[in-house]
Amino acid sequence: MLIGIDIDDTLINTREKQLIYWADYVTKNPKDGYTKELPATINYFDDKYINIFWDTYREHLAFEPSFKDNVSSVLHKLKKEGFNFCIVTARREKNCPNIQRKIKNWFIENDIPIDIIYTDIDNKGQFCKENNIEIFIDDDIKNITNANEYNIKTIMFNNNPAYNGLQTDNWLDLYNILIKLKEEQN
Repeated sequence: MLIGIDIDDTLINTREKQLIYWADYVTKNPKDGYTKELPATINYFDDKYINIFWDTYREHLAFEPSFKDNVSSVLHKLKKEGFNFCIVTARREKNCPNIQRKIKNWFIENDIPIDIIYTDIDNKGQFCKENNIEIFIDDDIKNITNANEYNIKTIMFNNNPAYNGLQTDNWLDLYNILIKLKEEQN
């Protein structure tokens, strides 16, 4: 069973670091309308001020956040159960040269067993469909909804009351959800 997994706020605690670096950024570069509170549009790139933030802190935000609790142990247990994992991320080669190699090395250093790394993915649902990814895990409701449109089974890694499907915010629960889905498939 091939599982597609997002990185930011699914495997790692990106938001925690975003809060720290955003506070630093708005303190050093104040602009009307922006406070130390993260804007809702922090991960959308149609705002020049936010783009400058990302250009300044991207490398820090890409590889400094800690991994979520139990990620490594759960992924290893799932591998023994016959699951395979691929990363499906929008992280861009143009913004971080050699991004796949860097991600691979970072995962090796942190004992994260991933089989394939796909970067520069905009339409994650279509990508999952075209690459036979059976289950997709992401924290962003936009990506989850998109994958659902392609009839991909999804698990939202975020407790979002606006989403009625499978969701959790911890990897131990995710293990149980995936085992149950596998049993239902057999």
